Amino acid sequence: MPDFLIGIDAGGTKTRALAYRADDFTPLPETESRSGPGNLTSDYEGACRSIREAASDCAEAARAILGGNCLHLSVGAAGFSGIAARQTDADGLTDALLSVSGGRATLVSDAALALHANFAAGEAGMIVISGTGSATFFQSKDNAVLRAGGWGNILGDRGSGWSAAREGAVRLLRLNDSGDRSGAESFFNRWKEAHRRGPAADRDFFDSCSVGSIIDFVMRRPKKDLSVLACGLVSLYEAGDPVCREILGGEMEALASDCARLLKAAGLGDPSLSPAFAVLPAVLTGGFFESNPSVRALFRERLAALPDGARAVVACRENPADPTRAVVRHYLESVSRKETES
Repeated sequence: MPDFLIGIDAGGTKTRALAYRADDFTPLPETESRSGPGNLTSDYEGACRSIREAASDCAEAARAILGGNCLHLSVGAAGFSGIAARQTDADGLTDALLSVSGGRATLVSDAALALHANFAAGEAGMIVISGTGSATFFQSKDNAVLRAGGWGNILGDRGSGWSAAREGAVRLLRLNDSGDRSGAESFFNRWKEAHRRGPAADRDFFDSCSVGSIIDFVMRRPKKDLSVLACGLVSLYEAGDPVCREILGGEMEALASDCARLLKAAGLGDPSLSPAFAVLPAVLTGGFFESNPSVRALFRERLAALPDGARAVVACRENPADPTRAVVRHYLESVSRKETES
């Protein structure tokens, strides 16, 4: 009976698990399972429940199809680096995962999961994440990892769905505070109508809000709910709305600037000084990027406009690998270590 591997991508909005055959590493789409948010910093207990639920459901589906056992389970969880000091908590989650995988589990950040899914060990590359939050990571040929951004929504997350929605609320308030109440109402009504036409599962929750209550609305809503509102802004941007063009242009410029800082830290800001990286592959990933091709195109435009040479270094790849596929790299590395030890 064939065995299997399980990869779990636990983000700020949802947790998703997928199994792969252990013999040829092909994915098993029928095993995909989803659960709630998996950000360990925002809600540790809730995230653990989401991760355990997704792992258990995926393993059950894989056993029903293949009849084998889980040889390795990998989890990439948002906020994982933020609980580094809470080692007991991290160990408790790992123990729960080991019970599903039979003894082999890897727990990393969601960003590391995406990095490991898209780049092999020893391969230089960069990932740019725009989802509920945002971050940029670089992996060198010796597997050293550098980061820019990824500070969380209080300190950063520019270029994310959450940040775009927050900036929409800020623009609305500025219009209202300046005395342009008709302009504020007009923008707000356009935004709400675009949200109703969008893909969000709950199209009505924004209707309860008004210009006068937007502050209370933003403060009381969880981060994942606010990030959903960014899709309405994207629709308006695509229709040529000038306010939304400014909002999303500013968000993508901030994210492109994070890339420039990361390349400078890696010594790659000037391609003439680092010919080995004349073209550095970069992967654009995260729900906000993946759901909105126009946002990806806008990011590329802002990246190409950077003055410090980063545009000559970075080549954005299309079709990023599923982050859950990182389990294949983790499994092969664990097998290699076991062979070396024996």
